[in-house]
Amino acid sequence: MKSNSNLSLLLIGVTCASALFAQDNLDLGFENGSLEMTPQDWFVPTEGWTAELTDEKANEGSRSVKLSLPGESRASFGNLMRTLDATPYRGRRTVLRAKMLVQGAGGGQMWLRVDRMNGEMGTFDNMELRPILAGDWKEAVIGAEIDDDGEFLNIGFMSNGGATVFIDGVSLVDMGGGPKVMPQSPSDPRPLSPRGLENLTAAARLLSYVRFFHPSDQAVGVTAWDHFAVHLMERAEPATYADDLVKRLDEVFRPIAPTLQLWAGAPEHAPPGPEPPETATDVKSWKHIGVSALPSTIRQMETYRSGIEILSVPPKKDSDPKIYVVKSLGSGVSCRLPVKCYADDKGTIPHGKTPDEWEKTEGRPSLTALNRSTRLAGVALGWGVMQHFYPYFEVVNTDWKEALVVTLTKAAEDRDKIAYLDTLREMLAKLHDGHADVSNRSLATPSFLPLALEWAGNDLVVVGSDSSVGDAVRIGDVVEAMDGRSAQDCYDQVSKWISAATDGWRRWKSIQRLMINLPTEDPVRITLRRPEGLGYSIMPHRVKEMPVNVALQRPANGSEPARGIAYFNLDGATTDELNRSMTKLEAACGIIFDLRGYPSDGAVELMSHLIDSPAASARWIVPISRLPDREEVEWLDLERWSLQPQSPRLKGRIAFLTDGRAISYAESILGIVEHYKLGDIVGSTTAGTNGNVNPFTLPGGYIVSWTGMKVLKHDGSQHHGVGIAPTVPVVPTPAGIAAGRDEVLEKAVEVLQAKLGSGRGEE
Repeated sequence: MKSNSNLSLLLIGVTCASALFAQDNLDLGFENGSLEMTPQDWFVPTEGWTAELTDEKANEGSRSVKLSLPGESRASFGNLMRTLDATPYRGRRTVLRAKMLVQGAGGGQMWLRVDRMNGEMGTFDNMELRPILAGDWKEAVIGAEIDDDGEFLNIGFMSNGGATVFIDGVSLVDMGGGPKVMPQSPSDPRPLSPRGLENLTAAARLLSYVRFFHPSDQAVGVTAWDHFAVHLMERAEPATYADDLVKRLDEVFRPIAPTLQLWAGAPEHAPPGPEPPETATDVKSWKHIGVSALPSTIRQMETYRSGIEILSVPPKKDSDPKIYVVKSLGSGVSCRLPVKCYADDKGTIPHGKTPDEWEKTEGRPSLTALNRSTRLAGVALGWGVMQHFYPYFEVVNTDWKEALVVTLTKAAEDRDKIAYLDTLREMLAKLHDGHADVSNRSLATPSFLPLALEWAGNDLVVVGSDSSVGDAVRIGDVVEAMDGRSAQDCYDQVSKWISAATDGWRRWKSIQRLMINLPTEDPVRITLRRPEGLGYSIMPHRVKEMPVNVALQRPANGSEPARGIAYFNLDGATTDELNRSMTKLEAACGIIFDLRGYPSDGAVELMSHLIDSPAASARWIVPISRLPDREEVEWLDLERWSLQPQSPRLKGRIAFLTDGRAISYAESILGIVEHYKLGDIVGSTTAGTNGNVNPFTLPGGYIVSWTGMKVLKHDGSQHHGVGIAPTVPVVPTPAGIAAGRDEVLEKAVEVLQAKLGSGRGEE
């Protein structure tokens, strides 16, 4: 299925004239200047895009600005921006507002970024999890605390997916001193005691139960779950024995979960349950379709949603046995959790409201991962989402309860934000989910190894290099060691941070981790071997820009790698690009479609030109959860793609190229090819991960992605961890890379020629 994670990270370095930084009579609107011209002091750094003043408006004046992609340009990402002096806003709470109108596919996002005096990026928000989609004018709002050492304040608007975006009513308001950042914990970092670890594990489990399954009005009204979780961690950790932990947990949860019962002892030692209130007319319970782990104000994704169901109270003789569930929390503590709350016309019983401190986040300190309690809270929050809603635990081999223990232990001792990022990634890696990852856009991009690398089987091969390396290293040379560690040891080190359902995806993702995250000296000693066996070493410095792969030069669309055989690269290809090559593809006796990457809309369009009768995609199903710990889950079938044959029908022999980097949407396409036998599949097994991503945030600015639905093959069998296997396996070799050959493409040509006969394009 097509992933929704293709949202752009905006990190555009800009050098501007000092006139742009003038704060006097600051005008962020678009009332000055001529129609069809770029507004004054704003500019467009993205090639192919234009921004022009127009009389389209949102009742904010006489004109707005239109960000669009005219002519034949196919650049899917556009940006309009300006830069201000950040000095007047330092240490201040600011709010950036605008009205946005989006037309066409894709979406629009407003963004704000602070460039700090030390060259690092400061406060950053690009509305990644709350884009503006097509429809009427909508308000965009970003609230931010400007860094005390901020130098430049960059603001802008961007389009993803080629959408046309209108912007009006831009304002930047200084709200005053604003909330401060939560301070670093005393004696931070420090290890957890055995008792403290047990306490936090119990608290984390209870947090997830109440957050997602306790339907009291008081709990449903909580929006400041991040701050609540921090408070919970701080209260629970010091408990000295089970009764003390019960007291502390009850103190924290009672205001939002008044019917929750806690006791020291096993579940079988539960006290008597409460009687139903006489005045109750209804019962309320949570219903999660997937789960919405985002605040209600920024829910955009209708695939995943969470809400309260209201049912009539059953007659006493038909009492509902599922009012409560009894759970062991560990650490010698158990709970009786109401998964249905009795209610009357005034609300859930007992009546009450969400405490002010948990109802809103405004005015509360910003949370930072430099604070130990914030790190522990983030682990508890993230673990809880997966514990109840990850759809693949039955097919992946992992002990998720043990993952909580291990991750809390590491998070308590993490020395900085990057170490904590690695800890969260290591937890997510235990899901074996190719979509699962953690990012934090406020962290500065580190330096890179000066070599572009790729796996050829078990060999780590050079496919490009930074200019600083010179001619010492050649394309096709094999990396044997870095700083005395073998390539396999280096791979093992970064693999623990990679969530993958197949080895192919893990290998593909490891390239980035090796270049960015692998700890090395500077200069780094790299030992290499030529294809003919000659060994040598270099000691290059790390570099600021990632080297690019120059070894694989894919043919032009519509070209012939062999007589009568046409080539088309589906990686990023649009329907327009496909249509421009359609005449050549229709005339070809054989066609090679390259799906070593991530396709655009041209791929699903292509399927209709390969079929003679209606076809459908694989099955996409979403869990429906009303009980914790994935008990009694139902499954909702989503609408599948319904493909109808279109002309021209491509009648040549077909081969698709693929490998471990093909994930999600690419696998939806290849799943159709596999099931309906539309051609040979040449290369290696795909990522084995499909389904929409369901992102959420953790305190400190960490963004978690993961697969929120289950995808089954057409016949109902498992796709996750299986993927699409090639009908003709082939893996590149160091010698082939060194010789400039594309061995996967060559094998596809060979396969088609064998089927066509004598290589002359004859049937």
